[in-house]
Amino acid sequence: MTLDQTFEERYDALQSQWRRLAIDHGHHYFQYLPPRSPVDYVLVAKMTSISEKAASETPPGRYPDVGPPGFNMHVSIGDLILNYGAHRHLCKEGETYYLTDLSKCAIPPKYAKGKLQRNEFSDWYPSLLKELELVAKPDATVVPVGSATGNFLKGQPDFSYRLTEPILHWSKAAVSAAKMASSLFPDEWEEFRQSSSWEDLRASTEEILTEAGLARHMDDINRKHSGKFGDMQIHYMFTYKKELTLRGHYSPVFSKMSDEEYTEIVSSAPSDFAEGIQRLVRPASQASDDCSDDE
Repeated sequence: MTLDQTFEERYDALQSQWRRLAIDHGHHYFQYLPPRSPVDYVLVAKMTSISEKAASETPPGRYPDVGPPGFNMHVSIGDLILNYGAHRHLCKEGETYYLTDLSKCAIPPKYAKGKLQRNEFSDWYPSLLKELELVAKPDATVVPVGSATGNFLKGQPDFSYRLTEPILHWSKAAVSAAKMASSLFPDEWEEFRQSSSWEDLRASTEEILTEAGLARHMDDINRKHSGKFGDMQIHYMFTYKKELTLRGHYSPVFSKMSDEEYTEIVSSAPSDFAEGIQRLVRPASQASDDCSDDE
């Protein structure tokens, strides 16, 4: 990349490098949707899943057909809900976000763990740093999606970006975790459940895709996902609302919250939620101690 390249050209050059590296690993690659300019928040998941059937039918190096709008992390209904959370509850007015993976390889889920996952993370970490150098503002916040990503990034001594605690990773297997927020905030949950619908998620998705110049795909997305919307999806929407609102206001490394503010938040929460609050929201005095080895 050269300094006279536009932001879009520099991102395209990075994406070409990722695709080649994925091919070198013998894996598949799904293209990512670039931001228009550097962003305030970068949400980093671990890696893309691909079914074994799709992996066997698509040669590495060719973009698999991921459906409309054709970009990774904007395809499944879980993707739409994560985007909804970032768009509606993480970013304040004038702020922007971007979704990516730590490892850019697409791997069947049963293989994406253990030693292979650790090796993929280590191999792709230098690429993530180059990506963040381009897409993240100097004071941007990185939000890990899932504990595997969060633990890895927290353990890198050269990772200099503001890093929050991880948010829940979308998965049908994690529904019980997604339901925890509703049990801790029952009144707010009931109001949210009654007022939430596919139309709310659709409207948020349309706003996001219109900004990206992809609104032409909304009819296909509506046909694909509207019939899949139910209580499980609303639970995840509510969980991301609670988690991402906290991430947007506080960071475990650079929080400006005083000890008094922290105590007030914990004491006002339900007793069984206090431990979760302590993980999500920590005052600066505690954060500096927690992160001293990484600074």
